[in-house]
Amino acid sequence: MNVRFHVAIVATTVAAVVALGLATASSATDIKAESVAKGDRLPIVAVETAELTVETRGDGVSYLTRMPVTHAE
Repeated sequence: MNVRFHVAIVATTVAAVVALGLATASSATDIKAESVAKGDRLPIVAVETAELTVETRGDGVSYLTRMPVTHAE
């Protein structure tokens, strides 16, 4: 029983190392497959809002309040 337990640990470790090696090798290759660059996968759109987040702290609590921003002209 003790040998089986250790064999299971070693087999799991070997499988994890092989999987990590394959993942690293596949990401390091210069093969241009039909994929996009990493920066283009999740487009981030920053929306300008006219609000400001104000934090008020108390005993063990923190309140976040969104307040409209007024521009002085």
